[in-house]
Amino acid sequence: MYTQIRFADLGKGIMGRTERDGTIFINKNLSEKDIKKVIAHEKIHKKQFENGELDYDNEALYWRGKRYKRTDINMGNRNLPWEGPAYKASDNV
Repeated sequence: MYTQIRFADLGKGIMGRTERDGTIFINKNLSEKDIKKVIAHEKIHKKQFENGELDYDNEALYWRGKRYKRTDINMGNRNLPWEGPAYKASDNV
């Protein structure tokens, strides 16, 4: 399946993000090495969306049906269940 990758100014500290439709946004200010790592990381999230494990709305993220309020979590924390596999992929680049 085709993955659309776009470069954008994502704001301070945000390296990448994946939308529900599978589009991956990469911070336009990253080095080539970091871009490769972020793509590997975000492709895992893309798969998580596609297989129904991960979803989100304005107030929360949902992992395998469990709700995680955005105000209660540190986005990108390696210990979040959906982040572990994504960081593992990016660490191996």
